[in-house]
Formats: sequence, structure tokens, C-alpha cells
Amino acid sequence: MLQAATTNPERLPSRWIEIAAHPQFGIAARQFAANMLAIAYEDRTLAAVFKDAGHYVAAMSAAYLDTRGGLTLTRLRQICAATGLLTANRAGALIDFMLHIGLLEAAPDQGYRTTTAFQKAWCRHLQAALAPAALLDADLAPFPAALDDPALYQQFLGIQASRLYALASGPDPFPSLRASFLHPLAGCAILHTLALACTDDRFVPIESATVPLAGLARRFAVSQPHVRRLLKRAEANRLLVHLGPSRRAFHPDGFPTIRYHYAAHLAELIDSGRLVLRSMAEAQAAPIPELADA
Repeated sequence: MLQAATTNPERLPSRWIEIAAHPQFGIAARQFAANMLAIAYEDRTLAAVFKDAGHYVAAMSAAYLDTRGGLTLTRLRQICAATGLLTANRAGALIDFMLHIGLLEAAPDQGYRTTTAFQKAWCRHLQAALAPAALLDADLAPFPAALDDPALYQQFLGIQASRLYALASGPDPFPSLRASFLHPLAGCAILHTLALACTDDRFVPIESATVPLAGLARRFAVSQPHVRRLLKRAEANRLLVHLGPSRRAFHPDGFPTIRYHYAAHLAELIDSGRLVLRSMAEAQAAPIPELADA
């Protein structure tokens, strides 16, 4: 059943509202969309796991579990299913997919481990996501480059993943957005493309933009009928308006949902980074224990 895209800010976390109101939010949101498209274009394996929310959560969960030394089929199925973004059976099938494209390899203990190439690619992805977040919090400016430190990368990934799992266990604040863009193949990439095409430099919707259906299908390796269904669902959910051949704009009723969606991404990145920085500061400030007398 299709749902109207209405978002009640009073039901959203206060941090998302705060980030959406930041003077630099529009620039950061557009840079986030641009960076996610660019990193997927540069790395076709990342593009494969950015296909939809299910692929993304499976890949993130694999990276997370591997840092905890417990990447098994059973644990991956359990943690993915708990998010509600994909079923346990689909999570299991995505193990084979990630093995096929070289993100995972079999481990001696009959589990799996992420490949070195995937670890480096996921780190680049996090760095690309954190760069616009640093526009909103100057303390994070050196943080993306610092993720080249494996220990820091693992700590950030652990905090970020745990927070996302906690959010996923609660009520979905954007059900119409999930149905329209997050679940369908290539939907996230198409949303980023629309966000860049249909807003100005301040992330304010413009009157209309040319977004050819055929171009979207070709760019993201899906069929034109699939893209047409995706866009029509977004129109029915009052996220988009079709104004003529290839001419589209964001629906005024639905755009706040899109705005808060990007604010949520940036807020979680900022708060995860802050927690890592706090942990580092506390570790540096901790007194060195004195050695007991022999």
C-alpha cells in the first residue's frame, strides 16, 4: 500500500532537526550525495553493494562482524534480519554474492573474512561520507584521513554500525522513502542523482530539472521499466512530481522527508565520530598506573 510522504519533525530525534537547521547543511547534504555517487563510480564493487538498503546492510554487517572476529553465516543472517531491511534468507544469499565479487573469502574456521580490498574500499566509503559531515563539525576535519589507521577504522565502524542497528530496531520514520527509494535496486543512487539535479546549491528544491529515465537506467545498470516503476511509486508517495517528458521536481509535501533523511545520515556520522574522539581523549587523559613494589 502506497503512503503519503508526510514527516512529523516532533517524532524525529532532536539531533536530526538540529543538523537540518545548520547553516551549512545544504552544502553538506549535496556533497554527501555527490560523494556517494562518485565513490560508487570509482569502485564497481562498492557500486554493487550500494544497489539497495539490503545489499548495503549486508556489506556493512559483514565488515562489522569481521572486526569482531565472528563473521559467520548464522550471525550475519541474525544481525541483518534484526534490522528489518532484509530477511535472513536474503542475507544468506548475499554471502554468495559477496564471495562472487571478491568482498569475502572463506576462513579456516568455516566462517568468512572480508578481503583486504573490501576493507580498503569500505574505509574509502566512510571517508567520503565523513568529509561532508566535517563541514558541520569542525572537530571532525582531520577524522576522515585518520581512518587509515586500522584501529581507528574498526572503532568507528563498530560505533556507527551499533547505532544504525539500534535505529533500525525502532519505528521507521520514513516508510514512504524506504518503499520508494531505499528498497528498489539502484533506488539510493537514483535518490542521490535527483537530490543533485532537483535542488540548488543550498539544497532547496528548484522548479524542475531534466532527469531522463533512459539515462538513469543506463548509468545504474537497471532496466527502464524498473526505473519507471520506481519513479511512479515516488510520485504516488508524493516525493516527486512528473512535469513532462524527463522533467521532474521534488514534491513540496515530500521534500522535508528527503531533507531529514540526509540530515539523519550526517547526524549519525557526526555523533559516531564524536564518540570516537571522546574515547581517544579519555584514553590520553587516563593516568598511567603505578607499578607495585616488588
